Amino acid sequence: MSSARKAPSLRRHIVAVSLSAGALLFLLSGGLILFVSWSFMKSEYEGFLARSTSDLVGEYAESKGDLKEMRHFFDEDVEEHGADRIFLLLTDPAGRDVLNACADKTILRTMLSRAQRNLPAYRISKESDLPHHNRIVLRVKTTVLPDGFKLSIGHNVTADEQYLLFLAITLGGAFLFSLLLGGWAADWLARRFVRSLQNVSDAADRIRAGEWSTRVTPSHESRELVLLEDAFNTMCDQNEKTLTELKTLTDDIAHDLRTPLTRLRTAAEFAAMGGELNRPLPEMLFEQSSDMLELINTMLEISQTGCKLDRTPREDIDLCAFLHETVELYATVLDDQKLAINLDLPKESVVFSGHRGRLQRLLGNLLDNAIKFTPGGGVITLSLVRTASAVVLRVSDTGCGIAPEEIPHIFRRFWRSDSSRSLPGNGLGLALAKAIVTSYAGTITCESSLGKGTTFTITIPGDVN
Repeated sequence: MSSARKAPSLRRHIVAVSLSAGALLFLLSGGLILFVSWSFMKSEYEGFLARSTSDLVGEYAESKGDLKEMRHFFDEDVEEHGADRIFLLLTDPAGRDVLNACADKTILRTMLSRAQRNLPAYRISKESDLPHHNRIVLRVKTTVLPDGFKLSIGHNVTADEQYLLFLAITLGGAFLFSLLLGGWAADWLARRFVRSLQNVSDAADRIRAGEWSTRVTPSHESRELVLLEDAFNTMCDQNEKTLTELKTLTDDIAHDLRTPLTRLRTAAEFAAMGGELNRPLPEMLFEQSSDMLELINTMLEISQTGCKLDRTPREDIDLCAFLHETVELYATVLDDQKLAINLDLPKESVVFSGHRGRLQRLLGNLLDNAIKFTPGGGVITLSLVRTASAVVLRVSDTGCGIAPEEIPHIFRRFWRSDSSRSLPGNGLGLALAKAIVTSYAGTITCESSLGKGTTFTITIPGDVN
C-alpha cells in the first residue's frame, strides 16, 4: 500500500494527457487558421497593390508623364476606393513630392521619406485622428518609372489587421474556455473511470480482510470496465468455491477419520490393558490405515479435479479400445458375480482428447456401483455414441435401482442410501465421477427405477474424431 500511495494518481494522468492533447490540437488548428487567414489577406492586398501599380504605370506612360492627367487618374482612384483606403504619391528623381493624393500629412511625409530611401515595399503604422479609427496601417509599394520618377501606392489594411487581431484574441479566449471546459470534462470522466477501478480495489481489500462473499456491482460505465468487473467477480466466485471445497474437504475428512481412529484407539487401549482382541492389532492397524489413506487420497483427488488443479496434459484416447480394455479388467469379477456385460460401440474408432487415468477412475467407479447393486444373472451395458461436438457414454444395469427421492443426493460426498450402508464403500465414488466429468465441462445424469435398474449418462463436449 505504501508504494501505491507514492505512485502518481491515474486520474491526474488522464486529465494531464487529455489537456495536453487537447491544447496541442487546439494550438495547431488555431495556428493553421491564423496562418491561412494571414496568407489570404496578404495575397489580397499584394494583388491590389500590383493591379493598382500596373494601372497607374500604364496611365503614366499613356499620358507621357503629364501631371495634370496623372492628377485626374489619382482623383479617379481615390474616388473609386476612398480617400481613407488608398494613398498615392509621385516623386521626381530628386525625391521631391510632385503629385500626391494623401489627406494625412504624417503618412505623406513617411511615404516621401521611404521613397527617397528607395524602399520598394514597406508597412506604415501610426495613430490617426480620423473618425472611428484608433490607428492606421498601410502596406506601400514603390515603383521606379522609366524616367526616374517614383510611384508609391499605399493600401489601408487596418481592417484586415484588426480582423487578424480579433481572430487571434477570439481563438485565445476560445482556447482558454476550451481548456477549462476540457479540464472539467476530463476530470469528470476520469473520476467515473477511476471510481470503477476503486470499487474493484475496495472489493479486493474487503476480500483480503475475510469478507469472501464481497462482489463488485457492475457499473456499466464502459464495455472494458464491465468485462473487468465480470472477470473479477468470476474469479472471486471460483476462489470462494475453492475455499468452500477445501473447508468441506477438511470437515469431511475430520468427520470420516474419527470413526476408524476411535476404533484403533479403543483396540490399542484394550491391548495395552492385556485384553485379547478378536483380530491381531497389526492387522487392524494395516486395514484401518489403508482405508483412511484411500479416503484421504480420494477426497484430495475430488478437490483437485473439481478445482482443475491437475495440469496433466491430455492425450488422444480411442474410447472403443479403452472400453474393451476396461471390461477385460473386470472379467473375473463379472464371472464371480455371474453378471453379463454388453458393449454397444460404434464400428469406427472414437478418438477423444482426455486423461486416461481420470477416465479409468470414472468408468471404474460406475462399473463398481453397477456390479455392487446388480444381483447374479443381471446384465450391465456400456454404450458409446459419437456426435459432431460431443461423446455420450452410458452405463446401465438391471440392479435394484435407486428411489426417486434419493437421486438428487447421490453425487454428494459421503452420501449413502439406507440400502447401501451395509455394503463396503465410503460414498465418494459418484462424487469423484461427477468431479471428473465437470473438469471436462460435461454433465452426468442418473435415471433409475426401483427393481428395474439404473442408467448413468455422461456427456462430454469437445472435438471428437
